[in-house]
Amino acid sequence: MDIMSFVDTAIEFSKDKIDKVLDFWNGLEDEKKKLLIGCVAAAFCVIVVAGIAYGIGKANGERLAFEEEDF
Repeated sequence: MDIMSFVDTAIEFSKDKIDKVLDFWNGLEDEKKKLLIGCVAAAFCVIVVAGIAYGIGKANGERLAFEEEDF
């Protein structure tokens, strides 16, 4: 298999997907664009807060397990 044909195929695939997304985005009304951006921002915030809470909980659990360890 020729590596250049593989790269060309990957580039064409990516270009088609990007064009499809841009066509969708340009077809939206301004209010729907604002709503979509708000939903993405809210989802990002929820993921960040959940990650921080998980990290704090994991660190607390490791500390408790370390304190209970008998040496």
